[in-house]
Amino acid sequence: MIYNIMNLRRISNKLFEFDAHYPRSIIAAVLLLTVILGWKIFKLEMDAGLRSGLPREHAIVKSMEKIDELFSGSDIVIIGVESDSLFSKSTLSKLASFNDSLESISLISKVTSIFNQKQIIPDENGFNIESVLEEIPGDSLSFSVLRDRIEKSGVLGNLVSNDFKTMCFVGQINSSFEYDEFEFRKKIFELVNRYNGPEEFYVSSLPITRATVVESMQRDMRVYTPIALGLGILLLMISFRSWTGVFLPFFVVVLSIIWTFGIMGWLDLPLAFVGTLIPVMLVAIASNYGIHIISHYFEYSKVDPNGQRDQILKRTIRKVGIPILLAGLTTMVSFLSLLSHLLPRAREMGVLVSFGILVGFVLSILLIPSILILLPRPTYLSKEKSMVYINAFLVSMGRFFTKYNIQVLSILIFGGLWLSMGIKDLKVDTNPDSYFPANSSVKIANSKISNAFGGSTQLSILVEGDIFDPKVLKNIEQLTDHIKNKYNIVTKSYSIVDVIKKMHSGFNAGKSEYDVIPKERDLISQYMFLYSIAGDDDEFDVLLDDMEEPNYTQILLRMKEVRTSTIADIVDDTEQFIKANFYDDAPMELTGGATLLGVLSRMIVNGQLISLLVSVIIIFIIMAIVFRSFVGGLFATLPMGVSVIMMFGLMGYLNIPLDVTTMLLTSILVGVGVDYTVHFLWHLRDHIRNGDSLDQAITNTFRISGKGILFNGLSVVIGFSALLFSVFVPVQIFGTLVMGSISFCLFGALATLPALTSLTKPKFLFK
Repeated sequence: MIYNIMNLRRISNKLFEFDAHYPRSIIAAVLLLTVILGWKIFKLEMDAGLRSGLPREHAIVKSMEKIDELFSGSDIVIIGVESDSLFSKSTLSKLASFNDSLESISLISKVTSIFNQKQIIPDENGFNIESVLEEIPGDSLSFSVLRDRIEKSGVLGNLVSNDFKTMCFVGQINSSFEYDEFEFRKKIFELVNRYNGPEEFYVSSLPITRATVVESMQRDMRVYTPIALGLGILLLMISFRSWTGVFLPFFVVVLSIIWTFGIMGWLDLPLAFVGTLIPVMLVAIASNYGIHIISHYFEYSKVDPNGQRDQILKRTIRKVGIPILLAGLTTMVSFLSLLSHLLPRAREMGVLVSFGILVGFVLSILLIPSILILLPRPTYLSKEKSMVYINAFLVSMGRFFTKYNIQVLSILIFGGLWLSMGIKDLKVDTNPDSYFPANSSVKIANSKISNAFGGSTQLSILVEGDIFDPKVLKNIEQLTDHIKNKYNIVTKSYSIVDVIKKMHSGFNAGKSEYDVIPKERDLISQYMFLYSIAGDDDEFDVLLDDMEEPNYTQILLRMKEVRTSTIADIVDDTEQFIKANFYDDAPMELTGGATLLGVLSRMIVNGQLISLLVSVIIIFIIMAIVFRSFVGGLFATLPMGVSVIMMFGLMGYLNIPLDVTTMLLTSILVGVGVDYTVHFLWHLRDHIRNGDSLDQAITNTFRISGKGILFNGLSVVIGFSALLFSVFVPVQIFGTLVMGSISFCLFGALATLPALTSLTKPKFLFK
């Protein structure tokens, strides 16, 4: 191990000699590569579709593709129209035209509204199929007749609200994946805006919500990336009070972003919505290595104001080269752990962020020394009181934590245990409605439609077999009743069973005792034949794969909100119910966009927890090898591990759910959080090897390396504070959590480690 470290030191010396001899060539090469890579940034395309981000092998994905082939899709868009004069002649005439325009959108396979809704009317020949709205009423009497028909037809609460002030149009989307959700959203709102006023229009749909999420994040990237860069520049200016100290880390950050997006362009990788977080991550992380180099360079320049620049730079690289290499390596490991992620886009982002971090590290050790060798040292370093207050504060802090180590550790242990108890209240959930503020149009529309019509999200169950077999139909009815009775989130259901029961009742003079599934298959077939004659040929495209001899059908369940934890519970419970009750019968499986969201969110979070554990173990092993000690590995990873537990506990106390967005927190926390402990322990051991006592080594570590660690942590916190300017609630929460967790890690390195090392005096520091 000593030999390997010596080799690393030789490599760092050779690297510095290369920087010192060819600084202009290095700068020119970096600029040339930046132009070549950056040229392709303009070719980047946003990927707003759902398909490319899904695991193609997942059973639900395959079943959704099957539904697209068999039926007219499973997703819906609901457009609600609210007015006090909803059933006036002029308003109904206008909405009839809107219904026709909505049907003309290519992605809408079918529109259900009172303008085309059919009802079964018993007559002497059995039953007749009539339109609910045969003609637009022109007076109060005809409206009274229409009101009576609406109440008897069963559309009240489904297509018309109970107070007759809101009407909805349900559009069936004919594909689950193969369409651009941005373009679909654009067409829907163009149509709505054309008809909007004086009536109020509300649009609600899971695909619409997804598209709005992507749009919000695109807008955020344009807003908070410049803010993050500006805040980073401000922090560096306050920290170093030198344009050199400001712009060298800044250039590294900008170049790492350009190179990362440029490589995406060269590889024809589209920018998914989760990729909009990449710039902020690189702003916060890629500057860290340059900050340590500049901090030590300025400190050594102050100690030796008459020294040669090349000698001071050589000493700096020798001092910080290996620690920043280890810091970069551990950060890359944490993000590469996303390769175990279920979603392809998350795996892709892990690789891209790791590439950006690698670029930041390489440019820091190549470009920054090459520029520093050409520039004069800042004049303020020669001033007697330069940085004296920061140094005094850091040294005092180190002495305080060393002197009162038992008390400090006791308080930290008590606080950590109290926070960790909040983990029991931590929830795993993703509700897209909670992504938006209360006054957003999406949230208002979803709330309006949920209250009036029971929600706009559908959960689908695919059933295979002889669909007109009474036993199969009774199984469908039993399963539907079980789900609706057990979960109040499910507000409505629609299946071929509902249609057949209505026909059976209608054929028997509308008597309620006949509102059941007929016992004979032939009778069911006859009913369907009669319906096909009286109704439209495409009436059941969304329910049956074939009108005469169907082999597949789907049960549609309407939900008032997309609470993924409940959806996942419904999926698990329903699968168990199917296995327990219908194991010898026709196959049934849950599918559709809502089911996919519920199942994947749970699998993603579970997978992320596994990747978290893997990355912590790998980083522990790396640190144990570096310090040649199990205890050394434990000391290096302990503050970060405790910070993860404390943050999860705090999320439990604050009722912040663990979802796909907040799970990215763990990758950042593990990767960045361990940097501070690596730098502290490495430099502490160096001072002890140079003959310092443990207490004096802690003081010198705070004096020489403390500023780099402090500025490093503050740059991450300040960088992610830009996310607080987002209009997107999860991004705001994400930014807050990252700021809090990194602060925990920074405090752990600057408080826990001095107290712990001074109390235990671990042997690995003295080897």
